[in-house]
Amino acid sequence: MSRTEHDGDTDSDEQYGTAELNDRGRLTIPKPLREDLQLDGGVEFTVIREGGDIRLVRELPELETVTRGGEWGEEAFRDAGEATFGDR
Repeated sequence: MSRTEHDGDTDSDEQYGTAELNDRGRLTIPKPLREDLQLDGGVEFTVIREGGDIRLVRELPELETVTRGGEWGEEAFRDAGEATFGDR
């Protein structure tokens, strides 16, 4: 299965070949697309019907809140500027 791009379409509208629904209702996402989107086993999707089409929307993991018993000191953020913004 080779990846093709339609004329004038953006990268998000690339075609990655075909997929076949097996007798157990399973659909395999083509490997080049899984690699491009960094999809590993266990990733969950919401399945949405749009007329006669099916859209899969990747479920993003919940963000974890980090808490601390007291106030954050200046040392907690001492290197945040360089780590975040580089040497600007």
